[in-house]
Amino acid sequence: QRLGVGYVVVMQQQTCDTLVQHLQQTPNDPSWRLMDVGQRIQLRPLDGEDVRRLIEWPMRTHLDYTAETVDVIADLTGGSPFLIQAFCHNLVMHMAHQGRQQILSEDVEQVRHDFMQPQDHTFAHMTEMLRGIANHVAATLARLAHAAPDGEVSWAKLRAGLPGIAPESLRTSLRTLTEQDILHQPAPDRWRFASRLFQQWLAVNG
Repeated sequence: QRLGVGYVVVMQQQTCDTLVQHLQQTPNDPSWRLMDVGQRIQLRPLDGEDVRRLIEWPMRTHLDYTAETVDVIADLTGGSPFLIQAFCHNLVMHMAHQGRQQILSEDVEQVRHDFMQPQDHTFAHMTEMLRGIANHVAATLARLAHAAPDGEVSWAKLRAGLPGIAPESLRTSLRTLTEQDILHQPAPDRWRFASRLFQQWLAVNG
C-alpha cells in the first residue's frame, strides 16, 4: 500500500493573486511547485447548515449559541468563511473576558461594534477590490443601505446618488462587485452587501 500525505492550504484570493503575479515575474522560484500541486478551489460564501456548523462547531464544547445569535452572525458575515472565523475569533476572546459560556445578543453586538474601528484590517482584502469607480459605488451603496431597513438599494437610488457615473459604467461596476461576492442581487435592479458587517464598516469609514 502506497502511503501519502494530504494537506490543505488556505489563503485569501488577494494573497493568491499577489503570489501568482510574483511567480510570473520570477519563473525560477521553487514556490511554483507548491502552486502546481493538487487542485485549486475558490471557496465561495457558505449558506444554510454549512454556515451554522462553521459558527458553532469549532467551540461547541466551550460556548453556547442561541438560534438568534447564530442567525445574526450569519447575516453579518454573509456566509463568508473568512469573516465567520474572524468574527467568531473575536467573539471567543470577548467571551473569555466575560467568563461565561452563554452568548447573548449584547455580546454579538459588542463584537460587531468593535469591528467598526477605522484601523481594523479585517476587510483589507475586500477594500483592495474597490478600485476606481467601484470604490465610489460601494461607498455610496453602503451609505444608502445603512438607511434602508432591509439593506437593499434600488437602481433609481443608486443613479440619484451617483449622478457623475454613466449608467453603463455603473452597471458594469455592480456586476463586477456581485461576481466578487461583495454584493448580492436579491431582485432585478436591487442590490445589497453580501456581508452586513462590511457594509456597516464601509458606511462609517468609507
